[in-house]
Amino acid sequence: MTYLPPRELFSRSVVSFSGNPDHSLTDDQCQQLVARYGSQSSAYFNLQAGVSRFGSADVGFVAYFPIRTIAGRFNLVFANPVCEPAMRYWLLRAFLNEVPGRHMFMGIDASVARDLEKAGLRINEFGTEFAVDVGNFSVAGKSKKQLRHASNLGKREGVTVQEQTWETVDRARVESISEQWRGHKAVGCRELRLLTRPPVMDNEWGVRKFYAYQGDRMLGYVFFDPYFENGEVVGYTANILRQDMENAPTGLLDFIIIEAINRFREEGIRELSLGISPLHGVEAMEGDRPLIRRIAQLVYERGNSLYAFKALSYHKTRYRGRETKWYLATDQSSALSVAWSILRGTGIMPLAPALASS
Repeated sequence: MTYLPPRELFSRSVVSFSGNPDHSLTDDQCQQLVARYGSQSSAYFNLQAGVSRFGSADVGFVAYFPIRTIAGRFNLVFANPVCEPAMRYWLLRAFLNEVPGRHMFMGIDASVARDLEKAGLRINEFGTEFAVDVGNFSVAGKSKKQLRHASNLGKREGVTVQEQTWETVDRARVESISEQWRGHKAVGCRELRLLTRPPVMDNEWGVRKFYAYQGDRMLGYVFFDPYFENGEVVGYTANILRQDMENAPTGLLDFIIIEAINRFREEGIRELSLGISPLHGVEAMEGDRPLIRRIAQLVYERGNSLYAFKALSYHKTRYRGRETKWYLATDQSSALSVAWSILRGTGIMPLAPALASS
């Protein structure tokens, strides 16, 4: 076999999607690429409905959400590119060059941030991802007192947890819990997107869904998205967590997660991610944009009426797991337009239909 360096391989493959960035990949092709290269805990978020994708089945893809602003079109990338690491820089360069508009990357890891810095973008800290080692996780110790209390819900409250398919659950009950849950949140009836994945009320490829019951009454549920290494599932991300806000005992969602961890341990799963806490722990870094950093810190401290930044972080820190910084990469767009686009794109602030751009 003749060896071709990544740049030449990419140049040959780019023809398959050049000029047609949004419609060249089928859902099946995207799933295959995620199974092969989706090692980031948010890799499955790239499959959510309503986003555009730039790439090819030979190379991989970048998922993004385009919105219109008064400054023009913004393309919000919300996770690592799904591709062979050796091809990533060339895929990113093609995306920046060929997809019209301004570009912003959020929720990316350090390796992608380095590639984007090399491509001329500025890097800021964006938040912290929390994950636990499934094999070694326990609720022992003073620091996990609350989790230990939650882990005893089965004995104390008669709560049980079942993993179920969509055909075997009370669908109306799942929906009613979801509606009630959203009604108690700052975002109200809106579903968030991009840095999370909106719930799909159906069976999904690779997704595990665990439901908690007290007797025959469903009290809550957690949906877990898979992430991969060389085609094998190595971890799950607790993505959708919802409960009956009036009847669920304290600690129900933690109980579901702990029961799922026990199941995953039996299966040899390596890791469970609690996902990113946006803006948690944002600090100065060399070469960052100070105004973006200060806005991020201000929103984290004062913006909890928009989104429960601090409560989310507190819940995740109680698991005492691994903490990993994720990053934001921006061009020379103004700091205010960056902040506005993130809040609108993720759904933290409502996005008028006219501002969605395909």
